[in-house]
This record gives sequence, C-alpha cells and structure tokens, in this order.
Amino acid sequence: MKILFVYILCFLSIHSFSQNTYTPEKGSKERKEILDIFREDFSTEKNEILFKVEHFKINGSWACAFVTPLKNNVEYGEPRWDLFNKVAGKWKQVKWWRGINIQDDFELIDLPTPNGRIAKLIVKKYPSCSMSIFAK
Repeated sequence: MKILFVYILCFLSIHSFSQNTYTPEKGSKERKEILDIFREDFSTEKNEILFKVEHFKINGSWACAFVTPLKNNVEYGEPRWDLFNKVAGKWKQVKWWRGINIQDDFELIDLPTPNGRIAKLIVKKYPSCSMSIFAK
C-alpha cells in the first residue's frame, strides 16, 4: 500500500510540473477572456477593438500575451504585453511589477524572453510561472 501511495504521489507531481505550453485557439473561451482584459483599457470603445495577436502562450494557470490594438483594421494604440494568472477558474491580470525595482522603463516595452531579466524577475516572484510562456 505504501509503494502504491509513493507511485501515485510521484505521478501527480510529475504530471503537475509537465504541463504543456500552447497558444489558445481563436474563438476559445480562455483566449476571449484574456483579450477582454486588454479590451478594458478602451472603456466605451472596447467593443470596437480587435487585437493583432503577436504572441500568446499558456502553461497551466499562467499566460503571457503581446497584442496590437486595432480599430477598423488600423493600429489603435501601442502594442502591449501582459501577464495573466488563472485564479478560481477566472483569468486575471497580474500586477507583477509591484515590489520589483525596474531600473529602466524601456524594459517594460518589449515582451520578456526566456531567461531575460524581466522573465527571471517574474518567475522568481511567481515560481509556478513557467519560462515557456515568454517569447523566444
């Protein structure tokens, strides 16, 4: 019985750490939920805003997306990226920069790369966040 328990425990821990990184399909619920968070920045025009998705990766309960807002198929704002965490079944924007000393605002413009400074700061602050969600 103890051996069975150990095998089950090992399987569960391996399974939880080996989640796949993927891009959510167009029209999927999770993709819409995350893009709607970006849309909130446009208040009354939010229903008119579409996004050109440059990068969108999910791994477990973490997501990173880089989008360019469009209105009438014309760029309607600066491209932007953000980090999201699924909490109690709902995607939420992560205010990861709180409590982190960012030396240069320009570091926030570009999408983090795996093992880049910003990605390392994020993963250090949120150990369950996988480097695999960041741009290559």
